[in-house]
Amino acid sequence: MNNSEEGKIIKNFYYLILIVIALYLAYLLKDVLIPFALGGLLAYALSPVVQLLNSRGLSWKLSVVIVFVAILVFFLSLFIFLVPEVISQFRTLTFQWPQYSETLIEKIIEGLDKLDERYPDSNISQAVESFLTNISTNLQNYLTHVISGIPNLVSILANIIFLGFIMTPVALYFFMADATKVRRSLVRLFPPSRRREYIALLREIDQVLGGFIRGRALIALFVGTCASVGLALMKIDFALAIGVIAGIVEVVPYLGPVLGAIPAIILAATKSPWLVLGVILLFGGINFVEGIFISPQLLGKETGLHPLTVLFALAVGGKLYGALGLIIAIPVAGILKGLLSHHRKTNKLKTNKLSSTS
Repeated sequence: MNNSEEGKIIKNFYYLILIVIALYLAYLLKDVLIPFALGGLLAYALSPVVQLLNSRGLSWKLSVVIVFVAILVFFLSLFIFLVPEVISQFRTLTFQWPQYSETLIEKIIEGLDKLDERYPDSNISQAVESFLTNISTNLQNYLTHVISGIPNLVSILANIIFLGFIMTPVALYFFMADATKVRRSLVRLFPPSRRREYIALLREIDQVLGGFIRGRALIALFVGTCASVGLALMKIDFALAIGVIAGIVEVVPYLGPVLGAIPAIILAATKSPWLVLGVILLFGGINFVEGIFISPQLLGKETGLHPLTVLFALAVGGKLYGALGLIIAIPVAGILKGLLSHHRKTNKLKTNKLSSTS
């Protein structure tokens, strides 16, 4: 092994140690880092709007101020008019869920009793009743445990939200205002001989990451809004809360639409089978429009993040870092995807050069 190869191994080993230390520090400081992560992601998602205003003749600072004020007004409006109602619906839904589950079980048992009358030797209703009773008991115990932990949860969330209200807007503003400086600082980290190569890498990561984050945010907004409006028109209880759930879980490929529809289907089943059919048609229609018309336009083929990659990233991020992990999971997956793609291209170019010289 020559000195240059040994030097590369030592350098890579140092980089690995730095990455491990950074991950460990992120784990220790995950609660503090959440506002900065949110601010950075918002700034990244809004950067095309700032660039658009800047290209129309406005100064960069004025463009940042306009976007910052607009997004601040938007979120303040949400927290004043929408969030209290959503929290109220979630709280009521949590307390009333056992009643809904019992009503649903009673309706199912009534239907099975009729089946037993037709087939008296089947004993289907007894088996299903026992199974559903066990599920109901376990669910009720779980909800009781959740409800008993609400005071502690509210205290923790209050601290995070208080910190977030102060730090997230500050982080958002400075991330947007100093975006050019941040990019230049990143470029200066690379050796001059390879800066062009790394700039191309950053652009590739931006294409994958930016397309996915902005596209998924708009899709979640579309699904959540349509679900809330549709459920409200059908007189389904807690339409706003269920719409918020549907929008949030939409980020999870394949499972998202199902997870969003389940609470609405259960609530509808306590009223009428036709209402269940209506809810299924509503969510089916929303996801048909989203999958056929909206996703191809917003996400396109350039994102390159496979659904299994997204699922794995969310699972690992949530397990390791909790809320912070769920926020940064997809961005990190996008960055790794860009790095791997760049590494393959670089190796391919080197192989082609070696084969052409030999």
